[in-house]
Amino acid sequence: MKLYGEARELLKGTEQWRMFEFFLSLLSLISGCFAVSVVVFTRKDFGERYLSWLNLFFGYTVVANFLFLGTMLMSLTGMFYRRAPLSSPKLMFLFWLAFIVMSIYRRVEISRKNNAGVAWHSMYAGTSLLPLPFSQEKIYKFFEPVTVFAIGHFLWNLSPQVGLWLEVSAIALYVNNHIIYHNERRALLDIRDAEIESKFMSAALSGKPARETAGFVVAESSIKLMNHDAGLKEAFGNLSPELKDVLDAKAQPPSTAGAE
Repeated sequence: MKLYGEARELLKGTEQWRMFEFFLSLLSLISGCFAVSVVVFTRKDFGERYLSWLNLFFGYTVVANFLFLGTMLMSLTGMFYRRAPLSSPKLMFLFWLAFIVMSIYRRVEISRKNNAGVAWHSMYAGTSLLPLPFSQEKIYKFFEPVTVFAIGHFLWNLSPQVGLWLEVSAIALYVNNHIIYHNERRALLDIRDAEIESKFMSAALSGKPARETAGFVVAESSIKLMNHDAGLKEAFGNLSPELKDVLDAKAQPPSTAGAE
């Protein structure tokens, strides 16, 4: 996103921009901590760095807080026991153990790939286990968070701790998955824009319309400035032989060009 990049360069020194970037980083970190605590149940074939031990530690901490702090709250108030007479802390403890077991199993899968010499992207977010007839992107953006939220809503009456954990994690999944795909698309758009600019630079500097330059245009005033400024023209000419030829051709007087 060129506009985002320009805004960042313009505002990165301001306190407001630092706070904005801090908020985005914090949002990504928090949502990732919750997301990793449930994706081990819904996906497989993770990348080594995506499901690193550090990320799993954050996930363990999140679930442990729901277990121990939730149990302490229920012990002090007795509020949840009236709604969940089946001893909800035990169910939360079972989910915590299940999370630990599944995360270790996923790490064993990663180790097997490494030992077998399988090249695998280290930041791969995993392959969905949900048997749905949709693309993986749609599953991750919408159906996975909805599924987790629905399970949490269903389990709320059995264990408010489990229900709350899953519902919060579902929201975190929604946010985190959208951040991942947004960053991926932004990176690809940067690559495509750079390719278009490289391919159509000469045409854009010649003043051709957007339909002939894939939307890459240079302002008329900038073209005139370049043609009348020898130093600027030379700097642009050094970018590529093709660009230099265009500039040399535009610099020739019409009579000379006609004589040739």
